[in-house]
Amino acid sequence: MIGALPFWESLRRRPAVQSALRGVNAAVVGLLLAALYRPVWTSAIFGPPIFALGIVAFLLLALWAVPPWLVVILGAIASMLVASVVG
Repeated sequence: MIGALPFWESLRRRPAVQSALRGVNAAVVGLLLAALYRPVWTSAIFGPPIFALGIVAFLLLALWAVPPWLVVILGAIASMLVASVVG
C-alpha cells in the first residue's frame, strides 16, 4: 500500500482501477451490513417500538448531527420509557 501512494492519483484515473475500487467498496458495505445484522439486529431489535427508536436515533445522528453521547443518553431514556409502556 505504501508503495502505491506516490502513484495513487494516476491509478485512480484508470477505469479498471475505478471498477475495482467500486467492487471493494460494495464488498465492505456488505460486510458492515452483515456485522450489523448478526450481533446487533438479532439481539437488540425485538419489535416495532424498538425499531422506531433505532430509526429515531439514526436520524438524530445522520440528519441533525446530534452528538453521539447525547444520542446514547436519549436512547437509554427512551428505551426505558418504551420498556415501561410495552412492558
